[in-house]
Amino acid sequence: MTIRAVIALLLFATACCLTGCSMQASEKYKDLAEYADIDFVYNADSLYNTIDTESGTTPYISRRKKLAAGYRRTFNDLNDIHMQAAIRNGIEPLETLAEADSMGFWTLARIDSCRYYKVEKLTHSAPYLTPQAKWLLMNIGRNFIDSLAAHDVSGYQIIVTSLLRTDDSIRRLKRRNSNASENSAHRFGTTFDISYIHYNHTDSTSFMPEYRLKEILAEVLYDLRASDRCYVKYEVRQGCFHITAR
Repeated sequence: MTIRAVIALLLFATACCLTGCSMQASEKYKDLAEYADIDFVYNADSLYNTIDTESGTTPYISRRKKLAAGYRRTFNDLNDIHMQAAIRNGIEPLETLAEADSMGFWTLARIDSCRYYKVEKLTHSAPYLTPQAKWLLMNIGRNFIDSLAAHDVSGYQIIVTSLLRTDDSIRRLKRRNSNASENSAHRFGTTFDISYIHYNHTDSTSFMPEYRLKEILAEVLYDLRASDRCYVKYEVRQGCFHITAR
């Protein structure tokens, strides 16, 4: 074990004592030494903190900014490209949710939480996608879970935050956010958003820090994008990947 790992474990033990956390809880983080080599220290108050044992600084903040800059450069498909694919492959924009409810499966497939993903409570979109887009979403969720399994991690799902938007839902969204655009690929049923900040954690015995979950999700999207399956835009303010089926 490296000196850095030893220091990390000592800091973790100290945090447990200070917070009243039993050392039994540390079994959940039995792979701590692996992450300690990249300056990550776990405690009872947060999933992870960062400490540079030489300088005493928190390099994760700058590392996160660098990663974010990299994501923006990599997943930089502009709205015009998303719109072209959405118009080509999607439905005609709908006025209300009732219209979506009346369409058959082969036109619009309903999107509900399943083994591959969780659908967040939708406030400004409807739980529908074209069958092609639904298949893409299922592929992303399945590949994400398979990639985690390759790291001996389980119990995480991606979270879908936005799906089909009707004209009515866009008007309601604009009342909340004046910058919301009517020129949205979400109107065509080909486009959805996946959070890169939050994940559905279903197994408390398995753990991976969120920055790694984000990296693995990005790798999954990178492969699908490289295979011409989708366009992807890294949304900074919304905290999501904006994805359109090709």
